[in-house]
Amino acid sequence: MTFKEKINVIKRSAKLLEKANKGIFRRGTINHLPEVIGTFSGIYLASLVIDGVMGGKSVSYLLTAALIVCGIDLISYFIRHINNRHYAVNDTVYFKNVERFLCEKVMNMDYARVEDIDTRNKLDNAKIYVYNYNFGLPSLLNLSSRAFRNLFELILAFVLAAPVLFASSGEITDFKSFLLSGWGAAAVLIICGISAFVQSAFLIPKSEKYMNDVRTDKAIHQAERIRGFYQNHTIYNYRNGKNIRIYAEQELIEESYKKAQNTITSKWKKSFVKVMLVTRSFDLIELFITIMLYSFAIFRAVSGAMTAGEVVAFVMYFSRIQYAVLGISDIIASLLSRAPMWQQLFDFLDIPDEKYKGTIPTEKRDDNEYEFEFKHVYFKYPDSEDYVLKDVNLKWRIGEKMALVGKNGCGKSTLVKLLTRLYDPTEGEITLNGIDIRKYKYEEYMALFSVVFQDSKLFSFSLAENVAADTEYDAELVESCVRRAGLSERLDTMENGIETCLYKDFDDKGVEISGGEMQKLCLARAIYKGSPFIVLDEPTAALDPISEHDIYTKFNGIVGTRTAIYISHRLSSCRFCDEITVMDNGRIAERGSHDELIGKGGVYKELWTAQAEYYKDTAGELYA
Repeated sequence: MTFKEKINVIKRSAKLLEKANKGIFRRGTINHLPEVIGTFSGIYLASLVIDGVMGGKSVSYLLTAALIVCGIDLISYFIRHINNRHYAVNDTVYFKNVERFLCEKVMNMDYARVEDIDTRNKLDNAKIYVYNYNFGLPSLLNLSSRAFRNLFELILAFVLAAPVLFASSGEITDFKSFLLSGWGAAAVLIICGISAFVQSAFLIPKSEKYMNDVRTDKAIHQAERIRGFYQNHTIYNYRNGKNIRIYAEQELIEESYKKAQNTITSKWKKSFVKVMLVTRSFDLIELFITIMLYSFAIFRAVSGAMTAGEVVAFVMYFSRIQYAVLGISDIIASLLSRAPMWQQLFDFLDIPDEKYKGTIPTEKRDDNEYEFEFKHVYFKYPDSEDYVLKDVNLKWRIGEKMALVGKNGCGKSTLVKLLTRLYDPTEGEITLNGIDIRKYKYEEYMALFSVVFQDSKLFSFSLAENVAADTEYDAELVESCVRRAGLSERLDTMENGIETCLYKDFDDKGVEISGGEMQKLCLARAIYKGSPFIVLDEPTAALDPISEHDIYTKFNGIVGTRTAIYISHRLSSCRFCDEITVMDNGRIAERGSHDELIGKGGVYKELWTAQAEYYKDTAGELYA
């Protein structure tokens, strides 16, 4: 990254922090002011007491000075304590809001992006730099507040030390008089400044580079993803406990975890060795500066240019100046070196939405007369060369019940993803009432569909919230949909009815539901939405034969006048549909009723015969 690009990233990062928690920089800055004032009042007190004792000041004078300084320090303490409490609370606000930014991005981005591995990698990287205090975005707050503190310390120390350092000591005639003059003090300052510059310009960037090489290492990121996966999704997910024990997967998990951990540890260890060598150079330079400062102070004290108290104050003030200059240099180097890492957060937030959202409102028809048509549709997934759908031509109207069947991988679910605009066709177009669906307002178009996917999910909310997909709902309609979906008996056993929480993640009284019950609830959710178009992608895969038969016999009543596309591998389940569409290798192979397709003797009959033989053979084995 260029210097200008790094500055822009730093500015943008600061704006994001402020957006996440308004006033966060002001609070961080104020937090350091009382501490600096307390530190310098203590230095001033030490100087005052030493000179007072040496000069024979009265005890009352010394006590008064001590009380004033202690009073200032006490006030500073209370200010810091109060501010720290506010700071801790607002620190939590920052994390919650930035996490919300990431969640909103995930929920609202194009679905094609969500499935992309590059997007998931970018999200994982973004999370690292959102939460890490040491080098992530939170470190910007620490660096900025430290920069202000160092600048304040530098100015205050210089103002307090200047009267002593630059007091005129007469004409400069030799090296001794030069050291006793203001020019001598300036020379010492310059030497210290050059030392700090060497550290900031060469040593600190080198140290940061060694650390950044590891922080941005792709192997490290991959290992951290693996470790995080086992921690968050495998080991700590109680639903995995049965499989881990039954199949004795402990050793497999442990070995994979150790491998990832060893990758992380070995690379960081090498980096720390290099950083340690640079740190030793820091120590040598700081030792040199310390020896020089003490020698300079002792020389001026012996020569009578400084009192004992001024010597103590000088060393302390000069130490603060040294550390302030070094601190500012360190902060600048850290900001510039961390900007490329913070950019990875924006790499995720800046992922563009390429899907055209359209401007035409969908037609609100009381008669629900909608007609969908696929016209020479081809589709291949991003970063793939193979077409999943090839020259698909298909048309149906609202009210029709169509079954979509075919072998695994023939493109059935992909066709539904295109219909619901989770993806757009690679070639060809899909129309609604003669208009390309890409031209409709995206949100309004999506409202036309209720879909039950093979991998539909429910969340640890109440049953009603899962069905309504909202915190506000029609309780009577929710219950009606649940019962229509075939869950009457299960609902009657729930103590809190539709208010019962699903799963035990957040509620000890939550209920665990089976796979079949989950699919029924997903069906209830599709019914509740009330869209004119319903798609059922293997909705009965986890149901027992009796429940499946019950759903099928009630299917027309459940769907009503709405259009339904039913995807299934069980051809016996499709006979109630008006039409059966058979897909084969990404193409529409056949269309017609069950009897018509059997009569054609094509792909459908082949599939039907194979399944019929399976059922016959299995029955023979079971009842022999």
